[in-house]
Amino acid sequence: MNEETKRALKRFFTNPSAIIGFSILVFFIIIAILAPVIAPPQLPNERNLERAREQINEDPTGNKDSIIQEFKNYWEDTYFFAEMDYQDMSKLMESVEKFENGEIEKEELKSEIKGLVDMYVLNRSYYEDFDEDTNGVIRRLRNEYENVVERYERSLRFSEMISDLQSLNGQDFKNEALNVYETLNKDFLNSIEFNPFLIPNVVSTLEPIPPSPEHPFGVVNQKDIFYGVVWGSRTAFQIGLVVVLISTIVGLFIGSVAAYFGGWLEEVLMRITDIFMSIPFMLAAMVLTTILGLGVRNMMIALIIFGWMVTARLIRGNILQAKNEQYVMAAKALGVRDAAIIVKHILPNTIFPVLINATMRIGSMVITAAALSFLGLGAPQGYADWGSILSYSRDWIIGGTNPGQYWFTILYPGVAMILFVMGWNLLGDALRDVFDPRMRR
Repeated sequence: MNEETKRALKRFFTNPSAIIGFSILVFFIIIAILAPVIAPPQLPNERNLERAREQINEDPTGNKDSIIQEFKNYWEDTYFFAEMDYQDMSKLMESVEKFENGEIEKEELKSEIKGLVDMYVLNRSYYEDFDEDTNGVIRRLRNEYENVVERYERSLRFSEMISDLQSLNGQDFKNEALNVYETLNKDFLNSIEFNPFLIPNVVSTLEPIPPSPEHPFGVVNQKDIFYGVVWGSRTAFQIGLVVVLISTIVGLFIGSVAAYFGGWLEEVLMRITDIFMSIPFMLAAMVLTTILGLGVRNMMIALIIFGWMVTARLIRGNILQAKNEQYVMAAKALGVRDAAIIVKHILPNTIFPVLINATMRIGSMVITAAALSFLGLGAPQGYADWGSILSYSRDWIIGGTNPGQYWFTILYPGVAMILFVMGWNLLGDALRDVFDPRMRR
């Protein structure tokens, strides 16, 4: 570590903004990592598996036959048709091979698909789309066949696990039965696509319930605010880091290419940038999320598409100053490729302002995402997102006949959002003080 780096680190860790911002972010990082421990998800139960688990805990030896039967009941409910589906799809794929080899006509294959549609093995779209997009339907059938094979193999594996319990007794039976329960329960959760980011309903009443030992932050719209705030920290990191990282990379590429090569390429890229910048960011994000639909991923796509322009302009200005420096000229004279010059020589000397800007943009992206969720255009209903929690508070903000009585519906997600954004902003200020010579004291 050279002396300049040591001095920079010393300035950073003696900077009050850095200490406060870093401490806040470490706190949120710990919350995000320990979310499953701090606010454990309420896993849905499958009745057969839960009865088996209860009997294992009570008396595994005395309840052996009953435990095995419960496992078999789950297997039958879930995988009863797996073998038949496998056989039907195998025959169909043989017909697909014959069709591709010219051994059977198109109508014969279509008739077989219709038969599986009528038996509810295949979705009706396979039959309806066959004439217009034969090759596409065949590709989809192959993917469907792979899923059926995987399901069939899984059913065989689970059936064998359950059958093997018959030969065990005592502690060996209990241990293996618990292992079978965990395996089947995991399979059940995967089958229903359980998402821990969905805030569970904890009460039946819609009216907010004040904080209590069971629900430390209270309840709003039947949902536990504490659970939403804790898991919302993961959502905030996901949105802030991913959106800023990708948009920064896009901006760096466009700005670097425009500044380094100049000419007509710079004009085209910068005019495109100007067009994007002329559209109000929040309005653009609202329109695009409306088009793409609800979901955190769609919201992140919208923020990325309209979030790269500042980075592009910032890096372009820095490279315009640096590209005529002697070390760049020397690299060109030595025949170094343009891409290598940009990546190895120019960006390392011009990227610090971009990194500072990116750090401070993380907070603003989280605020924008929360605003979209508050308006019902971002995260879906019930998703652990601070903006979504605040959206539940809209009908209670006035407080009914007693203004302020539902303060907890706003306070906890609002404070979490403020602290998160403040942490990134303070960290960005500290980085600016450390790396910008004009800001050094």
